[in-house]
Amino acid sequence: MPPLFPWRRLLPMLLLLFVASALPAAPEALAARPTIGLALSGGGARGAAHVGVLRVLEELNIPVDYVAGTSMGAIIGGLYAMGMTPDEIETTIEEIDWEAIFQDEPPRPQRRIRRKRDDRTFLINARAGVRERDRQIDLVPALIQGQRLDLALRRYTMPAHDITDFDALPIPFRAVATDVVTGEAVVLGSGDLATSIRASMAVPAAFAPVEVDDRLLVDGGLAMNLPVAAVREMGADIIIAVDVGGPMRDREEINNVLEMLDQVLGLVTWSNTRAQIETLGRHDLLIVPPLAREVLPGDFPNMARAIRIGEQGARAQRVELAALARQLRVPGSMPERAPERAPERAPAPRQPSPLIAGVRIDNDSRVSEALIARRLAVPLGQPLDVDALEGQLERIFDQDNFQTVTWRLDERPDGTADLIITATEKPWGTSSLQGGLELSSAGGGNSLFNIGAAYTMAPVNALNAEWRTILSAGEEPGIRTEFYQPLDPLERWYLEFFGAYDTEALTLFNPDRSDRPTAKYLLTRAGGGLEFGRNLGQWGRIGLRYARYAGEAGLRFGDPGFRGYSFDSGILGLGVYADTLDNANFPRQGWLATAFANTSRAALGASDEYDQAGFNALYSHAWDRNSLLAGLTFATTFGGDQPPQARYRLGGFLNLSGFNQMELSGEHMGLARAIYLRELQRGLVNTYAGASLEVGNVWDERSDIRLDRQRVAGSLFVGADTFVGPLYLGYGYADGGFDALYLFLGRPWRSRFGN
Repeated sequence: MPPLFPWRRLLPMLLLLFVASALPAAPEALAARPTIGLALSGGGARGAAHVGVLRVLEELNIPVDYVAGTSMGAIIGGLYAMGMTPDEIETTIEEIDWEAIFQDEPPRPQRRIRRKRDDRTFLINARAGVRERDRQIDLVPALIQGQRLDLALRRYTMPAHDITDFDALPIPFRAVATDVVTGEAVVLGSGDLATSIRASMAVPAAFAPVEVDDRLLVDGGLAMNLPVAAVREMGADIIIAVDVGGPMRDREEINNVLEMLDQVLGLVTWSNTRAQIETLGRHDLLIVPPLAREVLPGDFPNMARAIRIGEQGARAQRVELAALARQLRVPGSMPERAPERAPERAPAPRQPSPLIAGVRIDNDSRVSEALIARRLAVPLGQPLDVDALEGQLERIFDQDNFQTVTWRLDERPDGTADLIITATEKPWGTSSLQGGLELSSAGGGNSLFNIGAAYTMAPVNALNAEWRTILSAGEEPGIRTEFYQPLDPLERWYLEFFGAYDTEALTLFNPDRSDRPTAKYLLTRAGGGLEFGRNLGQWGRIGLRYARYAGEAGLRFGDPGFRGYSFDSGILGLGVYADTLDNANFPRQGWLATAFANTSRAALGASDEYDQAGFNALYSHAWDRNSLLAGLTFATTFGGDQPPQARYRLGGFLNLSGFNQMELSGEHMGLARAIYLRELQRGLVNTYAGASLEVGNVWDERSDIRLDRQRVAGSLFVGADTFVGPLYLGYGYADGGFDALYLFLGRPWRSRFGN
């Protein structure tokens, strides 16, 4: 007989299964909910609206599981994915100097003194590069190389310096860039976070492209300005897309080449944005903050307004967002008030600034590693001081050979880190070509026009020596070459050798008959010399100079009694130069001072013996859009008779306005002036209006230097800070009935003498 089926054994098991099926499901099983992906578009300053949207999402307790961003959306999205709150991101936006961050050079007060002295020349700042290996002339790949932008991104992403997989961030993140070769969208999900964000916002021609994994990347807006596909690929079930793209211009608003380029770029981004919007499903949500023209892509000072508008745009869809919030609260899976971050994505405790164990330098340039290392002062065994490091890197970048000088941290197993400095040489050439232009024209018929070019070879050696040759043509043609040699890696001591053949127009007037000159000479000099000196940090220099020239004063025309003559010049001089001005053209803060003492002796090769000394000082102070400049100049001759070619000259715009340029001459000179400037417009070209009051004169006898022998003058003018230099159009008047209209290209408050 077959055995009976073992019901007794199975009944308890079946009973247990029945009871188990009646019990509530495990919390993990019910915790499953639709995942939320956030797609943040590019839009320049308009991208600050993303912060307002994030704030509303957190108020409604809508968790974000994935974030993808393009351009400015990559900045906001990257910071949020790191764990920053909307309030912290807003504070960061307020901290950043957006006007300064889009410039590569350090602020002018922090530039090396040699570069500041270049502002005394008539050379244009814009330069074309020259590659030394093949003497090929090349233009820079973009207006901005991103030096200061990269430093800012490194500062704010430092808490995530050890994360190379963006899925390991508190919220998984993607930055979208464009391969400039293929035009394809490149979704960056690993690597260096700061570099990925930087690549995503590299607007072509404005910012230099970024090389990542052998691909040359530019702004992601060209391929995918609204990264819906990127966040869907990450696994999001529901997508919240935020579009802050700029408005298209009307036909009447396209009036110049910049507006045309911006319109074309806008058409490209709008086309791919529309394609991404069309992929949104019925459960997805599109938020378009009503920015209109209240905040334009370049309106970075108005980003706080964009944040408020972002909140407004999100609250306008509060009904849809609230419905989404209810949908996400699966019964039993989430509390009534969900946490702003899913618990499983909470950031692990991490030291934001690890202790620095060592410093390594990756020097991709021809200057010595010592030149870089001596400008670094990073204490080992201490947390990284980012403020101090940025200042040190700016001083390295100011050596003018690098495309960028950046840093990163390389984590060690023991939790400390190595600081790695990467100095990348300019690929378009460290040597350069510059143009030059100066122009002055006065109503009295006195005018000056010179045009020129300069070639600077650098670095000539590992200490960053420079060899510059300047050629000028016009009313004062000439050629000058100078070799500047630092004597130590910190450039504290220097030697400079120079040689020149130059000409200078010297016009003598009778102040009682300024309608025509009494004589006009063309001074021609050939010679050279050397200077040995000490640089005083970024603010000053003191130098001892010997110069030897042979010259000819050719008389162009003159009243009876004037004649041409030859002369020899042999001068030993001590000069001091100090400069902290924030702008060489229209300064708002800082001061400038020069002083000199020269001796001319036969033993030095001179045909005339005399001594000279003088100083020039300028101080500027600003409030709101206003600035006031106060200046004082004085120079004197003693110990001999001063020849005509060495006389001090005064007259012209802001130098006793109302007189012709250099109309007054004498053995002694004094000038005090106050100049008021009002900034009219800030943008591609800054414009100003101003007025001046000037008191001074020239004298042949020291006994004539007294208050009742002063002249009073003043001017009204408008000015513009152009790429070729400061341009002024003004009217000047001096007591005695002298007046003149001026068109002036150059710096009228720079010293006319000495060092």
